[in-house]
Amino acid sequence: MAHPKVPMEQQNSNKQSIHQLGNQRVKDELSHKICEDSIELNATCELGWSQLIYAEIISVTSAMRKNSRWSGMSVSGLNMGGLGMSMGLRGSSSVSEVGYSRNQESPLMVGFANLRAKLSNVSDKKEIDALVLLEPFLEVIRSGDTNGPITAAALGSVEKFLTYRIINRTSPNLPLAMSMLSSAATHCQFEASDSISDEFVLLKILHILKLALTCEVGFVLSDEALCEMMETGLSMCCQMRLSEMLRRSAEHTMIVMVQTMFERLKSLEEEPTTWLSQDEVDREKNSIHESQVRMAPPDPKSPRLPLNSEYDNVSSAFLSSLTSSKNDTINELSLDDATDELVELDEKGEEVHNEVIVDQEKDAGHDSNADATNEDERDLEPKPFGLPSIRELLRVLISLLNPHDVQHTDTMRLMALSILNAAFEVGGKTIGNFEPLRNLAVDELCKYLFQLARTDNIALLSLALRVISTVFETLRPYLKLQQELYLSFLIERLTPPTNNLRNIAYNAEFSSINSNIDSPITSGSSTPSTRERNLRTSGDTTVATGEVRELLLESLGQFSRDPSFMIGLWLNYDCNVDCGDLFEEIIKFLSKNSFPESTGYSLGNSHVVCLDSLLLYVNHMVERLQSEKIEKTEKSKSTCNLSWDQMTGTDYNSGLRPMAYPSASDLLRLKQQKNILREGAAKFNENPKQGIEFLESHGIIYNDPSVDKNTSLALFLKSTPRLSKKLLGDFLSKPANIDILRAFVGLFDFDGKRIDEALREMLETFRLPGEAQQIERIMETFAATYFATGPLEVGSQDATFVLSYSVIMLNTDLHNPQVRRRMTIEDYMKNLRNVNNGKNFSSEYLHAIYDAIRKKEIIMPEEHEGQLGFNYAWKELLRRAEYTGPFIICDVSSYDKDMFTIAWKPTVAATSYAYGTAQDDATLQKAITGFRQCAMLAAEYKLYDVFDYIIMSLSKMTGLLGTKYSNETANNPAVEVQNTEITVSDLAIQFGRNYQGKLACVVLFEIANEYGNILRDGWKYILEIIKNLFVNSLLPTSMLQVEDFLAGTITIPLKPKTSQLTKQERARDNSLLSALSSYLLSPYSGNYESSRSDPTNEEIECCMCTVDCVSVCRLEEIFADIRLLEKESLEHLMKALKFIADGNTATKIGDKKINYFSTSSIPNPSTSQDPFYSSSYDPAAVFFLELMINVTLQNRDRIQYLWPILFEHITDILKDSQNNSILLVERTVVALLRLCIRLTHKDEMVSDILQALELLGALPLEVINSVGEQMMAGILNLIKSDAAYIRGRRPWETVFTLLSATATHPQASKYSFDAISSLVRENKNINSDNFNECVELLAEFASAASFALEQDLNQESQVRTPRSRISKTQSAIIDRARKSVELLHLLYTKIPKLLAESKTLQREAWSNYWLPILTGLSQQCYNPCREVRQYAISFLQRSLQDPQLVSHGVTEWVVIFDVVLFPLLDQLLKPEIFHADPIGMEETRMRASALLCKIFLHYLNRLTEWGGLPSLWSQILDVMERYMATGDNESLREAVPESLKNMILVMSSSGVFNPPGTNSVETNTSGKPQLELWDLTWEKVDKILPDLKNDLFPQVKPTLNNSSELSQDQSQENTESQDPVVIQSSSLDNVVVINGEISNSGNETSNYVTIDGHV
Repeated sequence: MAHPKVPMEQQNSNKQSIHQLGNQRVKDELSHKICEDSIELNATCELGWSQLIYAEIISVTSAMRKNSRWSGMSVSGLNMGGLGMSMGLRGSSSVSEVGYSRNQESPLMVGFANLRAKLSNVSDKKEIDALVLLEPFLEVIRSGDTNGPITAAALGSVEKFLTYRIINRTSPNLPLAMSMLSSAATHCQFEASDSISDEFVLLKILHILKLALTCEVGFVLSDEALCEMMETGLSMCCQMRLSEMLRRSAEHTMIVMVQTMFERLKSLEEEPTTWLSQDEVDREKNSIHESQVRMAPPDPKSPRLPLNSEYDNVSSAFLSSLTSSKNDTINELSLDDATDELVELDEKGEEVHNEVIVDQEKDAGHDSNADATNEDERDLEPKPFGLPSIRELLRVLISLLNPHDVQHTDTMRLMALSILNAAFEVGGKTIGNFEPLRNLAVDELCKYLFQLARTDNIALLSLALRVISTVFETLRPYLKLQQELYLSFLIERLTPPTNNLRNIAYNAEFSSINSNIDSPITSGSSTPSTRERNLRTSGDTTVATGEVRELLLESLGQFSRDPSFMIGLWLNYDCNVDCGDLFEEIIKFLSKNSFPESTGYSLGNSHVVCLDSLLLYVNHMVERLQSEKIEKTEKSKSTCNLSWDQMTGTDYNSGLRPMAYPSASDLLRLKQQKNILREGAAKFNENPKQGIEFLESHGIIYNDPSVDKNTSLALFLKSTPRLSKKLLGDFLSKPANIDILRAFVGLFDFDGKRIDEALREMLETFRLPGEAQQIERIMETFAATYFATGPLEVGSQDATFVLSYSVIMLNTDLHNPQVRRRMTIEDYMKNLRNVNNGKNFSSEYLHAIYDAIRKKEIIMPEEHEGQLGFNYAWKELLRRAEYTGPFIICDVSSYDKDMFTIAWKPTVAATSYAYGTAQDDATLQKAITGFRQCAMLAAEYKLYDVFDYIIMSLSKMTGLLGTKYSNETANNPAVEVQNTEITVSDLAIQFGRNYQGKLACVVLFEIANEYGNILRDGWKYILEIIKNLFVNSLLPTSMLQVEDFLAGTITIPLKPKTSQLTKQERARDNSLLSALSSYLLSPYSGNYESSRSDPTNEEIECCMCTVDCVSVCRLEEIFADIRLLEKESLEHLMKALKFIADGNTATKIGDKKINYFSTSSIPNPSTSQDPFYSSSYDPAAVFFLELMINVTLQNRDRIQYLWPILFEHITDILKDSQNNSILLVERTVVALLRLCIRLTHKDEMVSDILQALELLGALPLEVINSVGEQMMAGILNLIKSDAAYIRGRRPWETVFTLLSATATHPQASKYSFDAISSLVRENKNINSDNFNECVELLAEFASAASFALEQDLNQESQVRTPRSRISKTQSAIIDRARKSVELLHLLYTKIPKLLAESKTLQREAWSNYWLPILTGLSQQCYNPCREVRQYAISFLQRSLQDPQLVSHGVTEWVVIFDVVLFPLLDQLLKPEIFHADPIGMEETRMRASALLCKIFLHYLNRLTEWGGLPSLWSQILDVMERYMATGDNESLREAVPESLKNMILVMSSSGVFNPPGTNSVETNTSGKPQLELWDLTWEKVDKILPDLKNDLFPQVKPTLNNSSELSQDQSQENTESQDPVVIQSSSLDNVVVINGEISNSGNETSNYVTIDGHV
């Protein structure tokens, strides 16, 4: 091998000169070469190929001639004489001797001369022999006689040949030429000059090596050549005497070359994937064929550059040039010697030197064949490199990572890590397809990397962690248990002791984890076993801090960037009975470490990494969800036809995915079983008896009747790694458990195994007890079981027992550090002499046992710790990997719901804390994105509690919850800014300053708007925020607008109603106390409103920010489309509205209700007696009541779900109406009626509507008076909409009760009257159920005129107000009274139709229909209001003269005198009635008395058929008598006699009344009734009108017969003529007697007609 031969002293001086001088040329050259690596090798040369080659020959030979050795030497004369001999001339000996001498002196120049000669015969570039072309240049490179510039020139020429493709794929002898090129480069020698020139040459060598491999012809390099090149590169990387720049260049070159090699690996044929047992892997490591290429690891202690390997034939000149130092001797050792001298660790973890066993025959054979190999070198074409060289390179690089090899420095490990990282970056997945390479990565690489992960060397740790991430990313399907180990190590290293944990502001515990059960990190044991601890620690466990902690967290974060990482943890570990809960542990760890605190263990930016990893996991779930929705059809591109349990690691590694994964339900069942096993194992470790009982109760053991109980328990004990191995050994060795022990040992398959192998297998499952009796019991059971398999080498069961016991003793003797003299094989054989059934065991058998125990200790579980424990645990891990199967790679969303159910709470808690402590927008954005994505997942998976928790968290962060802003806010001042009125309040100011609160508010309502269907209890928090915004005048105006029966639309007021004092009250309220109260209530009294100073510009700006934020939140959209909510969410919304409306707060359930404006406790003098005005007004209660109504009205199709909640709330308000504010009660009434109006079309809601009306009817009278106007306006609309649903007497009674209660209300009576008027005029809803109530109500409205007049009289000191001075209210009351009378008559006219529709019996019609109206009209005839009386008398007369009245027989209608007319006349005689209107009452009396006469005469003929006529006539005469005796009114005294005289004359003319002794007109006979009437009449009339008898009936002549006949004739004439007889009277209206019947032909006004005073 060529190298610059430089003495050690010169090397040191050169190195110092480089550092001192800092030669810029070296730096420039090295930088230039490094930059060249990035240039693609596709440059072309525009010179001819021959010109280029000749130019390079001249360049090299010119450089050589500059050297004194070749100075003045001509190339042309170096080989003279051959031409003459070829032409037949005799050769001259002198010439030959001279030529030979000169050739010997300059063989390098001869090579170039020969090349010139051969090129002269070549016409095409394709004919150039690559070996011929390169040979002279390579000889220069190999020669140790050249200096640096000459070697550099030769290297430069070779570089151009490769770059310009002079040597290409078509060149002859290409493989051999490339092999020679690699050999020359790796064996380059030149004379040392200065370090700058020397290192430049070395840099050129590196470049040639790289170019040879990376150019288009590099694929022809053989495995041997490649190994030489790699050895050279590694040696230059590790030589510390070289400058750092050169070593870095060498490292970079190696990375490029390795990338090329592993890229080539992708084109190699894949080997079939098989899983080898650990023993097979060990045997494969130890069986290296002689023909296989080998690489020696670099030796940093060598004083020379070991550019060649021991397989190269080093020339004697080169060997003689080596110094005789000790270091050189070391470097001359063979590869095997060098390997044996490396310091390694035996099974005990102690540093020892391997025994050197040199095969002399092998070495001799190798040396004898070395020359033959060189001679035949040209005849053998090397095979292109492939798997052998790549495997060797990987093996050497991995060996450099061994942290316990003292010859390998950290610098070498850094170099090896960099190269390995590049290798796995390029071909990591491809490595998995080749079992020899994969085994290296799975075993030694991972083992060394995990050990390096414990270093505190930051550079080494950083690079080791990067390689770990790369290896797992590319080979994850093969590293299932390795990944579990590494992640467990990270968590343990990063987690501080429990007592050092700080108190975390947010509870980040899991929602579904029992805190009493420790979650195992690895292997699934209830408490980590010693083996698992050894794997994680392999030494003292210290918590990582500072930069080490940052790097470890970054490594964990690197894992989380893989979208399938968390799913893989869940699927492969958490739902695997034999593994730990890695997913839960990592989520828990990340969440707890997302909280920054300077006093805790979390330093630097570690919390940021944890938070990012946590949120990245959430983001991956969202992306999976969205991608599966969008690209459902594209997910099958990489799907194969295998199920998940048929897939291999290579299938997963090549990108294939199974057609189906385990179902989520199956995984949950496995996880549940795992939890049971974990708890059962924990109980067994505490108390085996209790543990067995627990396992039996849960069906883990004894669950198969076909399996023996002992076998069932033994299966559990053998297959559960969570059990304490020490406790298990003690349990099995107890005498009481001998049957269980036999069943346990019987589960092993010892067939065909050597006894030490069988014993090793058994003792791996439990720890052998310490007592001899227990060991003996176990050995006896083992011996019986093993001997039953029929081993050939053992003669009896007793021999088996002794031999197995001897194995235990041998293992202890050979590996116990306290034993100084080890047992030899001879000792062992001697101890077992004649034991095998009287014979000796075979020597080979015992040798095999001895060697196996010596090489590999039987390590029992939980016996060793430290490095030895780690090595044992690592091998056990590899054994477990044989049957655990590949790591299942999954990136589907099937399991996300179950995973999110476990992880949501710590995730949201960590996100909330990060948001609350964020100091920059980036962190805020992360947290906001986390909230949105968690909300999306909760909505997608219908996790209502999760969604409510998110809403609660965001609500708390807004700062708008609580009651501190709910009181005394209605008095906040308002300012006008940019033509907009803004209320300045504490809430608006504080919220405007809270940047994070505003962002949280926007996010909160954005989520609520988008996922309202998922809200449950979260509505309470949203509504409480809305409440606080409302009471501070911050809600949009559209949300404050509510429907009103009077104004159409109103805005909910924030201030309570106030009552204005009347003039009289103000006049009377002039006491000192009143004056003091007025002062206290004045604007100067220092109340809340006046105490607030004028807002500053900053406060106004904050309020404007708050207004803008509220606007952005789009609060009105939450309730705009509320009808789209699902049923459950809608119900929860209604309950939340009721909850908040009742004054509760969401933050502290059960707090006292909020009283708004309650501090204004000084009673208002004008309202202190009014319970409504003294009650505190809660504007929020009104607001949420209106919201409840709005929600209900928008969801009328689902009213059956909402009505109970709403009606309960309304009932609570109205039942306590006297203690609630008037406005709340009023709006409640309006709301209830609005609902009834909208729901009348729903038949199923009729009973509920009627119940609502009954609730209104049960209101106290004072409440009705306070809310009457709104109530009656609503009832009016209700009746107009559809009153058909009001069926039955009780509902109508309720309606009319309300109408009656407001009949005299100043404002409400208008709507009440319109309601009854609508009912009467439409006549669709008047029936027997409401007829009487309707009549009574109309009568009440008619009577209301009297109250108006009484009020007027009171106001004007009992002086009657002229009509022109009556107020509008009084005028409206009187008009309604007149219309009520008219409606009574209208109702009267519709009685026949009602009778026909109701099919009422005739005997009931009079009392139920006719009489109530007549009575009502008669009552209004003495109404104090003159207009009403006149209307009443007129309509009463019409009603009494209606022919339908007497259609039912005399018995019923004659009572009109006793029930209607006589009571009316009696009432008119009462003084209190008269004094109500003294002037008009006289006229009323005259009309009433005349009405009596009219009705009597109208029905006279019918009365004659009735037997009660005398009695009736007597009563009439008594009334006339009283009216004659009443008052001093001349008109009445004149009218009454005239009326009486007319009645007597009509009665006389009709034959009803005649003097005694005369016959009746009709019968011509005198009868007793006429005499009775005659006597009765004059008996009473004579008392008041003594002359009337003589005036009407003068004394008749004695011939009574003639007069009687005359009378009869006259009567007959009158009857026959049929002419009407008009009776003169000053009191009767136009009364016409037709055929003996009297009818009224006049109008409403009395027109008195007098004709001669006679009939």
